[in-house]
Amino acid sequence: MDSGAGAAACEPGAAASGRVEAMAAALRWHAGQLEGIRHHALSVSLLAWESPAGTAFTVYLAERCTELSRTVDLLESAAGELGVYGGLLREAELLQAQGAE
Repeated sequence: MDSGAGAAACEPGAAASGRVEAMAAALRWHAGQLEGIRHHALSVSLLAWESPAGTAFTVYLAERCTELSRTVDLLESAAGELGVYGGLLREAELLQAQGAE
């Protein structure tokens, strides 16, 4: 069996914190994208709509914006929790590396 650097990368927890941090960053990026979409939708809903269809569209946009806001909050919360988890993994990786010395 190979005992080189490739084997160390396959150990439980090896470099897991980096993958968790990357996932948290991706969630934050997606949250930012959705927030941008929400802002654009809000700006459209502020336009003067003088028809019944326009009024219905404004109501529809407001509902979607509320849903987007909740989704952004959940993504940001998940990214925060992953950040905490990543920190714990980093600590465990450091302890594991110190124990291996």
